[in-house]
Amino acid sequence: MPDRPLILFPTPEKADRESKTPVVIRTKLPPTNRQFNRLQPSFNVLRTAFEQKAVTIQQSPIGINPDFALVFEIIGTVDSFYTAVQHVDGLEWIFEKESEPFAADEDFYHIDRHGQRSDEALSGKLYCVMSNQQAMLQLLSLWNRYQNGEENVFQRGFTGIRDVFTHIKNIRKWGAQDRIAETHAIEYWRENLDLDGDSPVPFEIELFFRAKEETRRTAFNTISQEVNVLGGRVIQECVLSEIAYHAMLVELPRVAIESLVNQYEDIKLSQVDDIMFFRPTCQSVFISKTDTEPCPMQAPPLGVEGVDPVVAVFDGMPIQNHPLLRGRIIVDDPDDYATNYESKYRIHGTSMTSLAIYGDLNRNDLPITSPVYVRPILRPKQVGLDSIQECVPDDKLFVDTLHRAVKRMMEGENGENATAPNTKVINLSVGDPVRQLSTIMSPIARLIDYLAYKYKILFIISAGNHEEILSYINQSFADFKALNISGRSNVFGQVIKENQRNLKVLAPAESLNGLTIGALYDDFTNPEESDRLIWAVEKGMPSPISAYGKGYRSIITPDLFYYGGRKFVRRTFDGNLDWALSNREPGCKVAAPYENDSGQAYSFGTSDAAAQITHEAAKCYDVLEEVFLNETGEHISNDYKAILLKAMLTHGASWDSIGDKVAAATGDSVKQLCKWLGNGIPNIGRVAECTKERVTLIGLGALKREKGDIFKLPLPVDFSTRLLKRKLTVTLAYLSPIAADKQAYRSAQLWFTIDDGEKGLVPDRQNTEWQAVRKGTLQHEIFTGESPIVWNDNDLIIKVNCKQEAGKFREAIPYCLFVSFEVAEGFDVDLYTEVTTKIRQRVQIPNN
Repeated sequence: MPDRPLILFPTPEKADRESKTPVVIRTKLPPTNRQFNRLQPSFNVLRTAFEQKAVTIQQSPIGINPDFALVFEIIGTVDSFYTAVQHVDGLEWIFEKESEPFAADEDFYHIDRHGQRSDEALSGKLYCVMSNQQAMLQLLSLWNRYQNGEENVFQRGFTGIRDVFTHIKNIRKWGAQDRIAETHAIEYWRENLDLDGDSPVPFEIELFFRAKEETRRTAFNTISQEVNVLGGRVIQECVLSEIAYHAMLVELPRVAIESLVNQYEDIKLSQVDDIMFFRPTCQSVFISKTDTEPCPMQAPPLGVEGVDPVVAVFDGMPIQNHPLLRGRIIVDDPDDYATNYESKYRIHGTSMTSLAIYGDLNRNDLPITSPVYVRPILRPKQVGLDSIQECVPDDKLFVDTLHRAVKRMMEGENGENATAPNTKVINLSVGDPVRQLSTIMSPIARLIDYLAYKYKILFIISAGNHEEILSYINQSFADFKALNISGRSNVFGQVIKENQRNLKVLAPAESLNGLTIGALYDDFTNPEESDRLIWAVEKGMPSPISAYGKGYRSIITPDLFYYGGRKFVRRTFDGNLDWALSNREPGCKVAAPYENDSGQAYSFGTSDAAAQITHEAAKCYDVLEEVFLNETGEHISNDYKAILLKAMLTHGASWDSIGDKVAAATGDSVKQLCKWLGNGIPNIGRVAECTKERVTLIGLGALKREKGDIFKLPLPVDFSTRLLKRKLTVTLAYLSPIAADKQAYRSAQLWFTIDDGEKGLVPDRQNTEWQAVRKGTLQHEIFTGESPIVWNDNDLIIKVNCKQEAGKFREAIPYCLFVSFEVAEGFDVDLYTEVTTKIRQRVQIPNN
C-alpha cells in the first residue's frame, strides 16, 4: 500500500440535474402552399412506385414484402416525428442519420443574428421509415387537408408529421445507390475481380431491421431467391434485435459479381427493397512474418493458476507453450481454430497477449497478476503463392462471432457454464479498413456498446492503422531525408490534416462505451538512422499511421494515445518512401513464434498501443481492489469495475508533453487538438498514488434521469497570500444504454459541472474542448489557476447530472468520478493530509 493512497468521497448529496439552455438557430422555411407544390412531383413518383410493386407482388411465387423504405431528407431536426410514426398504422421507424450539408436556396436558409439571410450550408437529417401504400396515402391525406386550411388535422401524437412536412427538403425511396453508400462495396467487388482464381466472392447484406419475425422471414426469403437466381448461396443469417441488426452472409460467383460492378442498377438483387446495405466482409487483416529476432529466452514465469482472469484478448491464436506465455493464459477455442493454425503464423495473437501480460518487453515491467483469457477470432488465410494473412474468417458474420464469444465468456452457451464471467476488460486490437467512421454507427460498434452496458465490461479497442499515409506524401526519399525531424513532423501533420476524411478511425473504434486507443510514435528502443532507413516523425509524436478523430457525432475519438512503436521509413528501389516492416527493432518488443533460440520480435501500430493499455488496466484493477478493501473492507461492486478502470486509465492524461509540437505540425491552435490527441497521453502511474501536494479522490453513484449528485471537496488552504499554481483534474466515466435506431444513439447523458467560487479558484480550462468532452461516456477536464484568491476554507463543488437523450431508460446509471487537486511543489502545507482529515470527519460511522 502506498504511503498516500487514493481515498473515497463520502456518499454524494442528492439534487435535481442542471438544465442547459439550448442553442436556437433560426431557419427560413417555405410557406405551406409552396412546400406542397414543391413536393407534389416526388409524391406522385412514390404513388406510381407503390402501384407497380402491387403488380409485382401479384405475379411473385413468394410473399414479397409490400413495403418501401422511404427517406425523408430534413432540414434541421424534428424529434417529434419518431412519436408520430408510432401512431400511424403501416409506418415503421427504421433509423435516422446525419445528412450531407444542404446548400441554402430560396426555400431554405438561415437567418443570422442581424435578421439577414445567411448563405451558409444547412445541417439536416435523413429519417428512414418503412411504409406501405395505405400509410403513405394517409400521410398525403393529412397533408392535403392541412394545406387546404382545415383545423385540428394533426391530433395529439401526430404533430411530428406536420412538422416533418414543413422541414422536408426531399422525399424518396431508399435506392440502389444508398445500398452501397459509405460501404465501399463496389471497390471490394472490383478488387476481388482483379485477383486470380475462380472462387466465389463472399459479402454481407444488411437488411432493414423489422420488428416482426414474420416480416424478417419474408425479407430473408426474397433475398435468398435473388441470390439463388445469380448462382450464389446464403452462408449465414444473424438477427440481433438488441442492436437492430439483421444480416445475411452470402457468396456469388465471379460472373455475378462482375455484373454487379458493371451494371449494378440493372441487377434485380440491388433493387430488393428489404436491403439496407451491401457490405464487404470484415477485412481485419494482419500479414504474418517469421523473421523474428534471435535473443535469449527469459526464464518461464510463475503461473497464476486459480486466479480469475481480469482481462481477455480476442485476437489470433497465440503460441500456448511459448516460454513467456506458458501458465499465464487460458485459451478458449470452441470453434477449433487451432487446427491448421501453424505456430509460425501465430503472430498477432501471440504479440497482443504478450503485451497484455508484460507491456513492451523492453520496458521491463512486472507481469500482471492474473491470467489472460484468450478467445481466437482470427484464422490464417493463404493469399497468393507465398503470403499468409491472419484475418477475420470470411465464412462467418463477425458480429455473430463476437456476440457468441462474449456471451459464452459471461453467461455460457449450449447449457454450459460461463467460461470467464469475472473478466472486466476485453482487448480488441482489430479494425476493419473498409469500415471507416460514417454517419451510421457500425453494427460491430453497436454490438460492443450493447454488450459493454449489459455485462459491465470495458472494451479497449485499437483506433486502426493507415499505413497508406506514405502514398499521400509527394516527396522523394532524398528530399524527405534532407528535412530535420521537425520538418518531417510538419510534413506528416499537413498531409494528415489534408486527407483526414480518408484516415478516420476504423470500426469498431467509434464505439460509444469502449475506450479507443491511438498510437504514439514511441517505444523503448534507440537505433540509429542510416542511408536507407530514417525516422518518420519526432519520437513521442502521434504515429503517422494512427487513425484520427473525431468520432461518431464528434465524440472525442481516439480517447487516448499510447506507445505504438516506431518503424523506419525506407528508400524503395525507385527512390520513394515505404515502411520498413520487418520484425526487427525499432518497435514494441513482444513474444513471437520461435525457432531455435528466437522467440521475440518488434511490432508497430495501434494494436500494440491498445494491448499495452490493457496491460495497464490489469495493474489499475489491483490498485483499485486494494483501495476499496482498505477503505470499505469490501471488494469493488461489479457494476463499477469497468467504469473505474475507464476513468483511472484516463485520469492522468494530458497534452502537456507534445501539445505545442502537434499544434505546430497541424497548424491548429492548442485548444483544437482533441481531434489529433484525444484526451492526451496517460500517465497512469501518477494516478495510482497521491503525494504531499496532490490528493486524488474517487466518487461513485448511480443516477436516474433528471437527477444529480453533489460531491464536496474540502480545501482547507489559504490561497490569498501569494501566486500559487494549482490544478484540478476531473474525470467522469459511465456506460450508457443505446438506442440503435436513433442518430443521437446515447440513451443517457451524464456530465459534471464545477463550482469553484465566485472569482474562480481554477478558472482556466486546459486540454480538451468543453463542448466535445460531454458528447461520449467519458468526460475528462483539467482546470488551472494561480492568482491569489480568498478561499476561507471553502468546499469545491462537483455536480454530476443525468438526462435522457436518445431513448428511454428507467434504471439508475452507475458512474464513477476521479478528482485530483494539486498545488505546485514547495507549498508549505501537507495538502493530502489536510484534505483526507476533512473527508474522514464527514464519513458517518455506523452505530454498533
